[in-house]
Amino acid sequence: MTDAVISESEIKDLMTEMAKVSTDNLKRIFSSAPASKSWEEIKERLSKGELLKDICELTDEYMEASYKDAREKLDNSDFDGAREIFYNLCLFDQSKPKYWGGLGKCCEKLKQYREAIESYKMLTLVTNAAEPLPYLCLGFCHLKNNDKKSALEVLEEGKELCDPYDQEQRPLLEQFEILIAVCNK
Repeated sequence: MTDAVISESEIKDLMTEMAKVSTDNLKRIFSSAPASKSWEEIKERLSKGELLKDICELTDEYMEASYKDAREKLDNSDFDGAREIFYNLCLFDQSKPKYWGGLGKCCEKLKQYREAIESYKMLTLVTNAAEPLPYLCLGFCHLKNNDKKSALEVLEEGKELCDPYDQEQRPLLEQFEILIAVCNK
């Protein structure tokens, strides 16, 4: 396995790093928790694997409306605005691939390739490393970060996930082959 699939301790490290990025966001998030919840209770529930969205009693409808808002901002090239929403969605519910993919795409568009790489790594994790597209995105970001070795590793791993007999995956497979050729130059 390459570094695209990450360990549980690396996940905790990534979440810690994300939390450091915006203390103001975290304060705002935790202030939205019901007043009856103490910081100690929130920490305890998080340590048991409960999602922050559930602790803060956010509905699926609220999360979906926020996602649609983020997608609209992304589609309208408001990458900073979309990034902030996707970042918060990932904090509230780290189990949704579409949140990590959106965050990765925003970071990529903002040329924040290290952050995009971390988001796409999380995307591979929540999809159980079964989807090839995040590996293509990872490879591209590693190339933009001038790391051909890491790019080649994830691209080869992602290419293995493609079905060469599936006509719908053929364009994706071709993109893998093009980027692998770039890495081998």
